Amino acid sequence: MRRTVSATSLFLLILVASTVQAEEANITPDTVARYISGLPVEDEALPPSLRNLAAFKAQRQFFESRWSELEPRRLDPMRKWAASELDAARKDTETLFYPFGGPDFLHAFTFFPNANRYIHFGLEPAGVMPDLTTMSSKETADMLTLIRKSLFAVLEWSFFRTNDMKVDLIRSRMGAAPLILSFIARSGNEVLKVDYVELDAEGNLIGVSAPGNQPQYKGPVPGIRVYFRKSKDAAPQEVIYFSLDVSDSAYARNKRLHDFVKKRNGLVTYLKAASYLMHYASFNRIRGLILEESKHVLQTDSGIPYGYFSPATWDITLYGVYTRPIPLFRKRYQADLRSAYLKASEPLPYGIGYNYREGTSNMMLASKKGR
Repeated sequence: MRRTVSATSLFLLILVASTVQAEEANITPDTVARYISGLPVEDEALPPSLRNLAAFKAQRQFFESRWSELEPRRLDPMRKWAASELDAARKDTETLFYPFGGPDFLHAFTFFPNANRYIHFGLEPAGVMPDLTTMSSKETADMLTLIRKSLFAVLEWSFFRTNDMKVDLIRSRMGAAPLILSFIARSGNEVLKVDYVELDAEGNLIGVSAPGNQPQYKGPVPGIRVYFRKSKDAAPQEVIYFSLDVSDSAYARNKRLHDFVKKRNGLVTYLKAASYLMHYASFNRIRGLILEESKHVLQTDSGIPYGYFSPATWDITLYGVYTRPIPLFRKRYQADLRSAYLKASEPLPYGIGYNYREGTSNMMLASKKGR
């Protein structure tokens, strides 16, 4: 582990001071995360109106049913595969960068559970920490229903349906925050603290005041940060989600993200269901950032085109099978990747990405030489 005891102790002191208000309300960030993800909560932590809410009972039934299917079908095979195939990449991972990942903390954590920091971004608004003490029963029920609706696709197919989710999260004013919190809790972690962040002109992360009920707030790169830990004895980790457009046309704004990423050590990038955006010239800058700064890149074929990984710079291992993209992205077929797969590939014991059925999926691990 790279974290020190003194750094951990300092964080916990800050945490105690920053969560007094939440404790006074007797609903901690972890209780909120457990509640919205359908996990059991201590009776004394919530008023009867919340414990007995029909939507909460539906939430528990939904998650218990989905997770009982998800664990043996996808998550457990992923963990076993990653423990074997990603050992070197995991050791190099201080920061896990998940471009276009949206709120999907689940898969990032499953593959890379020991990163100090996870950086996600998407077009969906960052959102706010749900305040169960002030929300009406209807607002709480509506939020729980929307969480179930938003998570259905990623739990069933391993990816969000971006357009549908973005519309839902904007209309609901919920943002990505509750989805991230749900995944953190359901991955067996304790949520410690939630705060709101922004990137300044030099790419430094700064804290900002809570945005109230607004899922987006002033500033070109708004974000939310969640501190969590795996156990009482574990050091804190953090996930940061930014809401922004990273196309080249918006570079005046997203340059802040580029500068922030360049300051991170031990960067490893994970790409899945990335809509083949980096196949286009309009996403040259984010593609270049990933190739320049990453020690390893783990991706499906929807990430960076295979031809950008020069054999002089990268060691490549292919997993699963590659035939062609789904019909929606049929023009993104890569003949060179197909040829590489015909020469050699390793087994992939789970389904992931747009070709989400086991036996149809692909993954590529690119490791920079001399890293």
